[in-house]
Amino acid sequence: MMTAVTPPRAAAHVGRLDELLGRPVSMRAMALLRILVGPVVLLHLRPILEDAADGRIYRDHFYEPYAAWYPELPRAVYIGLLWLAAVAAVAMIAGVFARAATVIVAGVVAYDLFLSTTNFHNNRAYLVIVLAALAVTPCDRELSFDAWWRARRGHVLPRTSPGWPLWLLRFEAATVYGASGVSKLLDPDWFNGTVTWHRLVLVRDRLEASVLPGWSIDVLTDRTFHTFVAKLIIATELFIAAGLWSRRTRYAAVWIAVCFHVVIELSARVEVFSYLAVVALVIWAVPSTTDRTVTIDPARHQLLATGVRALDWLGRFRIEEGLPGSPVTVVDRDGRLTYGGRAVALVGSRLPLTAWFALPAVAVDRLTRRRSAIP
Repeated sequence: MMTAVTPPRAAAHVGRLDELLGRPVSMRAMALLRILVGPVVLLHLRPILEDAADGRIYRDHFYEPYAAWYPELPRAVYIGLLWLAAVAAVAMIAGVFARAATVIVAGVVAYDLFLSTTNFHNNRAYLVIVLAALAVTPCDRELSFDAWWRARRGHVLPRTSPGWPLWLLRFEAATVYGASGVSKLLDPDWFNGTVTWHRLVLVRDRLEASVLPGWSIDVLTDRTFHTFVAKLIIATELFIAAGLWSRRTRYAAVWIAVCFHVVIELSARVEVFSYLAVVALVIWAVPSTTDRTVTIDPARHQLLATGVRALDWLGRFRIEEGLPGSPVTVVDRDGRLTYGGRAVALVGSRLPLTAWFALPAVAVDRLTRRRSAIP
């Protein structure tokens, strides 16, 4: 009898992959994502519940089941299930029975998606994927009422967990941009600008009713303009897909992704996709906490200290009291020191609510310093 022997090199690769997937990392970003996805779920359910309140559900108009065996609930039970998901989404936000609530929401949203092929949209599929990743993650151990209640009773659970759900969700998030960019690159109508031009021509009446000046509407509906815009859109999506993986380009990719989704939301109807994609950007934060130290003189910078404590949702900073009169100082995870206004900008660029505004200032400062260092 012969026994298959795994080559040493292949075994080493498998071992590294296994170590990566099983490595315990902080799930703080997933806990924050749980809170941010709750409102997105409510936005997703709102039109379905409004239709149900008016007496209409999916099977009151054309629909095509994925499979004959897929269970279809009685009308009252189906509507009750949707309301259960809405209540569970609120529980996700508050962190009350957060793990169970997340599982319920993921199950109901997935069940509704697969009731009919007409229910399928890419943004809904992405929502199901995000919810599934949260459902298999202990996302209730931080930023939740559950965690606070356990702490009061002296029962604190580990805040780290095997990182494979986070890595898989990162892969899926990057794939969304990559697949979209590649498909547009290979589509002649997209690449030459026909698709984007046609979309805006169809809504020209809405543009004219908006606050946009007339000259800008003429530009936006000009065919030649879209020849260049389409290629910019494709390049943007491909840059985001690749840039998110490197720490050197990640912050630029995140900043551009936010701008990209704002433009999408203003120019197209994509249901909850833009909101979901923006809040999902929190998963690209390094999965560790309090690995940076910010030293603040509380007498001079009390407002900054309060702001950091209130807005550091990812738990990235440990705040220490500095000497009287000392400048704000940040000790980065690699030991690098940053002082004064640059330190304040660095802190702002690492807080989710202020990052979009502070990142350009940090980028310009670093670029200026690099240029000045060149002899």
